[in-house]
Amino acid sequence: MAMDLSTPRGVLVVDGPSGVFYRDVNGASRVSRLFVAAAELVSEAGIDRCDIGLIGVARGPGSFTGVRVAVTAAKVLAAALEAPLVAPDSLTVTAMGVGEHGDAVFAAIDARRGEVYHALYRQDRGYPVALMEPRVAPPEAAAASVRDWMEKEGSEVAGVGNGMEAYPGAWPAGLTRSGTATPRAESLAGICRLAYACGETEDPVALLPFYLRRPDARERGGREEEGRGCSP
Repeated sequence: MAMDLSTPRGVLVVDGPSGVFYRDVNGASRVSRLFVAAAELVSEAGIDRCDIGLIGVARGPGSFTGVRVAVTAAKVLAAALEAPLVAPDSLTVTAMGVGEHGDAVFAAIDARRGEVYHALYRQDRGYPVALMEPRVAPPEAAAASVRDWMEKEGSEVAGVGNGMEAYPGAWPAGLTRSGTATPRAESLAGICRLAYACGETEDPVALLPFYLRRPDARERGGREEEGRGCSP
């Protein structure tokens, strides 16, 4: 079972012997619907919850609320089911399955506040390997960094993610939009299986969300607080 709630349209997936089953988990229902949807998927897949042998979660960056809810839920499930936990970052999940072996893929997630989370990857036998590590910047700066890479390498790049749609006029020629802007169930399940096969498991107690920047609002005393101005 895996989940990615880093964008307003999140996804929860169960991948097992009977196939891939998923539910969209949208922004307004991330908390109220998540465990209900999980129970529905387990029933639909014809398995018992104790049959779940791996928990996966996109650990961010993305919506502060979505990432926090997903990581917390995954940690609880992994501990309760005594299942291993994997946590690829959300940009790698976004780039998963885009293009062919050797292709360069630019993943961008809308970070609000006039910024995007972004990274550049090369597809290596179906797995996105980072050429430019995840970072946050205004779309113009993100576009300049990928433009510089394309000019240096003399190569076109496939662009994917809702950050491409949020700032359609920002991106350079040669950056071709590819695939869907939202998480895909098969890609999420696939990258979590690959991470587990590579031994990239996480300690449920120690795992923390990957935010890249601090929330807009804070509680008194300096503690972080989700509030106005934060991603939904």
